Amino acid sequence: ALKRRDHGCRFPGCSCKRFVDAHHVQHWADGGETSMDNLVLLCPKHHRLVHEAGYGVEMKAGREVFFSLPNGKIIPNGPDGRSRGNVIEIMSRNRRRGLEIDADTAIPQWYGDRMDYSVGVEMLLDCE
Repeated sequence: ALKRRDHGCRFPGCSCKRFVDAHHVQHWADGGETSMDNLVLLCPKHHRLVHEAGYGVEMKAGREVFFSLPNGKIIPNGPDGRSRGNVIEIMSRNRRRGLEIDADTAIPQWYGDRMDYSVGVEMLLDCE
């Protein structure tokens, strides 16, 4: 039920969907229930921040979750980075735009040679 509701780690900006843990918003040792209204999914990194680094988590009515920094400042919710769309449609749209994304897309084509800054400036000027 938690995986269906949260779709992965609820920490702002995190897109981790696998290997997530249920976190008691009010710890069970302090009387917190093991119920949907008191549980939120967190990845190991963010679970550790909440338990060991002083980050806070609070669940308001309607199951809206707020996270805070150790100084108490609320962390704003960013855009959801998880793709919940039709993957085949996204791939088709990318192909129509000339974008072929595959396993090698994120591999840089740079071999460590020095950058020719004059070429870089020339390219930027052409973009104007």
